[in-house]
Amino acid sequence: MATKYSILIVEDDEFSVALLERNLSFFDTASINHVSTTVKDAIAFLSVNSPDIIFLDIELPDGKGFDIIPFITGNPTVVVLTGDEGYAFTAFENGVFDFLKKPFTPARFRTCMDRIEQTQSKRNVLNENDNAILFVKSGVKHVKINLDELLYAEAVNDYAKLHLQNGKELLINLSLKELMQKIHGLTFLQVHRSFLINMQQIDLVENDTIKIKGSEIPIGKTFRPAFQKVLNS
Repeated sequence: MATKYSILIVEDDEFSVALLERNLSFFDTASINHVSTTVKDAIAFLSVNSPDIIFLDIELPDGKGFDIIPFITGNPTVVVLTGDEGYAFTAFENGVFDFLKKPFTPARFRTCMDRIEQTQSKRNVLNENDNAILFVKSGVKHVKINLDELLYAEAVNDYAKLHLQNGKELLINLSLKELMQKIHGLTFLQVHRSFLINMQQIDLVENDTIKIKGSEIPIGKTFRPAFQKVLNS
């Protein structure tokens, strides 16, 4: 049975919503959970939900679609929808997966969805494999990391620092967001704008602090609901 991916649509134009719904109806893996027509409603939804995929319009009645990005928890695949190509640079600067210029064709949408499904499938395989490994570039070297030995990752400017079980630290040529795209799942979760943790390595949670092997990691306010949801599941 195909995995169902939860979808949030942030779009205030009825025609565009209908077009998305029609195109998504051809994919058995797609399950639309919610449609937000405003930034405010999208933020409220994201405060208690972590969708797998977000289709994000930019021009909304109460602000820009980009305004919801700080409130996104987990690591959903974000696809920007807009008729203005001028937003493309800002979109990719914010780490979005794809940029669909409206009105998009069914063929272009299918290409986007096929890429999303391939990415989601790889994430599922990675998260289901207890002995999963990841090859990362550190400087000019490619280093193999056993993910079950990764305690947590920390953002350091445009890079990520990996903290490993053996006490070693490794600065890699990926941002924290890019790393999240490779390893996010129930085991790995972002809990702060600067921290991604291995949930299996948690020793203690006290107030808004996570303790892992002597390190104290803060829980960011916007990430707290998603963390509590996983912690209590």
